Amino acid sequence: MWPAPPWRAGNAVILSMSWKALLAIGTALIVIVSWTAIRGRATLPATDEATEKLVIRQIGHQLLLQAGDSSSRVLPVEERANREYLIRFAAPFTFFTDSLVGTVRRIIAANSLPANYLVEVIQCDSPAEVIFGFQIYKDSARNVVPCLGRLQERSCYKIRIRFTETQAAGMHPFSGGLMAGSLGAMLVSLLFRVFYIRKRSTAGKPGNMPAPVALTGLTTDGQGPENIQPDLPPEAIKQEVPASSGIAIGNLVFLRESQQLVTGSSIIMLTAKEAKLLHVFACAQQEVIDRDQLMKEVWEDEGVIVGRSLDMFVSKLRKKLQADPRISILNVHGKGYKLVVGRAGG
Repeated sequence: MWPAPPWRAGNAVILSMSWKALLAIGTALIVIVSWTAIRGRATLPATDEATEKLVIRQIGHQLLLQAGDSSSRVLPVEERANREYLIRFAAPFTFFTDSLVGTVRRIIAANSLPANYLVEVIQCDSPAEVIFGFQIYKDSARNVVPCLGRLQERSCYKIRIRFTETQAAGMHPFSGGLMAGSLGAMLVSLLFRVFYIRKRSTAGKPGNMPAPVALTGLTTDGQGPENIQPDLPPEAIKQEVPASSGIAIGNLVFLRESQQLVTGSSIIMLTAKEAKLLHVFACAQQEVIDRDQLMKEVWEDEGVIVGRSLDMFVSKLRKKLQADPRISILNVHGKGYKLVVGRAGG
């Protein structure tokens, strides 16, 4: 005897269940999906508001240090509605657009703040006029970062940062609602199918059962598999500024890709090791960097690391950074080195 076709086996399972059982199962599924959607909409990232304000203030502090100002104050961060913050400064300053982008992205990523945010720079006397801004998304392909490579003139600036990611990284509220609606439609279809099959069966026409309802191809957003977009890994927030962009170090601009230091009309060439080492310092100005970290960052691909090599390259960098007397690399005893901007080099 030939086995029963799959569609007949499916019909037998459906007929064996009462309409009350089907209704209970469907209702439970709808409740679970709806609760998940509501929970996803109401949940905020784990970082609390107080911590966010401290991190935002750290951005202002780093920008002043990069401008060579280690004494002016960063005024209290002003918190506005919808997770919007305003950084204010006590004194005017200048900034390099690439350094601003790199600093904001590095600090936000390091402190696990939301990956989607908008940054706008406005002048104090023209709050409605945005002189520079950029938009960062979790999906880096959507990032909008215009006007790189520009040095903004010394002026009174305010920096506005608004986080646009408010729901948890799970199910989007719209997707949850759409899935709940889809399950509801499926439940109605199944109930109708049970009544229809039973009616045909009692009429003595069991061979005319309709084909089973197709339940495959349904995704969490109610679309078919052909429309699924795979989630991209989070980035950089830790992703650095493109290598072709410059990083401001005092009055110098460091071009990593071409291994150059630019000051006025002069260009200072760097070796590959010097460029690697200076990049580590430039991304953490005014901060103590451990010797082991420096050696790992620069020599990790060569196997053998000699401490004397690090000291030699630091000495070479000091000489090349003398183009700006405010820049110096300090030796912090027992720890490592520190790139300082804003004091006489030595």
